[in-house]
Amino acid sequence: MYLKNILFLVLITTGISGAYAQQQKVRKHYYIEVTDSSFVTSMPEKGATFKAYFKNDSLYKVETWFGFNFGDVSRVYFYWDDSITLVNETQKLYNANAEPKINPDSIKASYTGRYIFQHDELTGISQKGNYSISDTPQSKEETQGALLMLAYKYKAIAYEARKHKKNRIKIKQQE
Repeated sequence: MYLKNILFLVLITTGISGAYAQQQKVRKHYYIEVTDSSFVTSMPEKGATFKAYFKNDSLYKVETWFGFNFGDVSRVYFYWDDSITLVNETQKLYNANAEPKINPDSIKASYTGRYIFQHDELTGISQKGNYSISDTPQSKEETQGALLMLAYKYKAIAYEARKHKKNRIKIKQQE
């Protein structure tokens, strides 16, 4: 009986200290923003934004937005173990120069695309609506090549910008 009580106390103590150690691990969760035009070949009329999200110093998401006079395009690139896994794309058509100004959030997407990757190969495509951009790739191979090129270009930009700790903006974890 005495041995069972000691074993029980050892197991409880081990479990509590393990749970306490997990609570003490601070997860580094932050993002960086690139505010210059280094991530685009030419700046669109209404601007562009770039955000890269990191957890434990590993890139897991990049968000890009490009504003044109005729609407906007946003893409979200998801990474797992530094490889692209998913790209979500949304395109909206509207007159960005209209008076009074149009709230882009109130405009319904004219095109949404979901591109699934496994080991750098495009394995699944889901599309709704019509393309609004003339240089959008037409075949699966062109789509795969274009998205892979952008995904790895953006990953390199994100890791380069992350090197400077002043660029890191902490994300507060919800409790």
